[in-house]
Amino acid sequence: MVRSRRGRNREGGQILVLFELSFIVFLALAAIVIDLGVLRNDRQILVNTMDSAALAGGSKLPVTGPAGATAANALIAESIQANYPGLPTSHYSITYKCLIGADSTGPLISRDVPLVCNPQHALGHTPVASDFIGAGSTRVSACDPTLGDTCNVVVVAGFATAPYDFGPALGVNSGSTGTVSSAACQGPCGLSPLTPVDVVLIMDRTSSMSGTDTENATTAANSIVSIYNPGNQWLGFSLLGPSTTSGSCVSAPASSIGTASFPTDLRRWVPVGLSGTGSAFSTTYAKVSAAINCYTNSSTGTDLADPITAAAYELAHNGRTGVRKGIIFETDGQPNAGVSGASSNYCNNASVAATAAKAAGIEIFTIGFGLDGSNDAACPDSSGAFKGEKATYLLASMATQPSSDSLGCPGTTTPNTNTDGDHFFCLPKTTGASTNLSSVFQAAASQLAKGGAHLVQLYPAPVVTGASGSTSVSISGEYFTGATSVAFGGAPATSFTVNSDTSITATAPARASGTIVDVIVTTPGGTSALTSADQYRYP
Repeated sequence: MVRSRRGRNREGGQILVLFELSFIVFLALAAIVIDLGVLRNDRQILVNTMDSAALAGGSKLPVTGPAGATAANALIAESIQANYPGLPTSHYSITYKCLIGADSTGPLISRDVPLVCNPQHALGHTPVASDFIGAGSTRVSACDPTLGDTCNVVVVAGFATAPYDFGPALGVNSGSTGTVSSAACQGPCGLSPLTPVDVVLIMDRTSSMSGTDTENATTAANSIVSIYNPGNQWLGFSLLGPSTTSGSCVSAPASSIGTASFPTDLRRWVPVGLSGTGSAFSTTYAKVSAAINCYTNSSTGTDLADPITAAAYELAHNGRTGVRKGIIFETDGQPNAGVSGASSNYCNNASVAATAAKAAGIEIFTIGFGLDGSNDAACPDSSGAFKGEKATYLLASMATQPSSDSLGCPGTTTPNTNTDGDHFFCLPKTTGASTNLSSVFQAAASQLAKGGAHLVQLYPAPVVTGASGSTSVSISGEYFTGATSVAFGGAPATSFTVNSDTSITATAPARASGTIVDVIVTTPGGTSALTSADQYRYP
């Protein structure tokens, strides 16, 4: 009897020990789960931080020169510390890239370099197609603004080490989130923007715009034509001052400002109306391009109010319902004229016209061309808010989101391409103004269509959508350019050839007839995801 009870006691003690050991293991597993949950949460915070930092740096793009890189890097660092306090600088990196467009012929070097970006110093030579890698409709190369390159993409990558709360009991003190990265671009980034917009370009044709100035402005205006798509973006062309003719060529300027009664005088101020689809419009930019290419300067006064009013009328009455609308307005001087009967407070009149357009939901981008230094003349107003104020102050106030640029234009050859995120740009009339003015026009046009800085994927992962054949297997999909490997169920292909961005021909490794495997393609952008569409059945 006593022996039996002792046996039961020993059994109970063993069960208790086993329970305690199991409970310890359970607590350890629970601790690991909790710590891993914290680590996953930290990684998501880091992902959000890198996205925010890239967008912050993107607001400074395109970046050129050490000063531009320093300003962008400082803004990125500030954003990182605000969203992930205490992240060491050694845990993240900031690099710059040049992202341009591509089509069936390859990277669009002649179109996008240097209008979009120019990486020649980082590359050590004039860019060529082989310098750009990627897939789909874009290609990317190295770019270094500290060497003098113009870069349109910023890449921020980082990792964090998360201390564990319970792991130390098991000898594991911390875990790494792994490296996450984010890239942001501002401007067309080589692509034709897809967002529908209605835009009227207003070009200065007053006597202060010399032949070289009008040539530079023509190049800049045509650079918008090259990135927009007539099916999505409708363009109208307006002049400062008006023309005696309308239509495809506006080479005959009016000898004086004249009237501005709408719609009667609309085509004198907006000679080429909005283009687009439909019987009333052109399906191409032919008329806009013709007007841009043949416009000349004139001796008319500088009236900044009526072109804005005319452009706003065109957008309101001939634009599309529910589509974002904008005006891109370039001028090289302060107003000194107005239509008959208008008040002599010309700057105030221009401000009133811009305020009315903005109240109607129209975004206004103003470009001060050559308004640096002594060229930034004062308004002639005898009274009111603009009496004695500079032309740059007026243009900044006319633009949507006016900001610190109202203090004046920088006296350098580098364009102030929205460095503080507003809608006012400055550019001196110096060597290289043609290229720089194009960058300004494109920045304004793409900001309308894309809303400023935006996150981008530099090299998309490949996608396999089909595989068929016997000895030679045809693989279809997307983003195959630069493929580094092709595998059939984990076994590498005997050989493969990348025919295009959407086609690969491969020789499959030997397998039994009827075997079904996933076809996996790997590129610098990643590895294709497993789907039912990528399966190949051996014949």
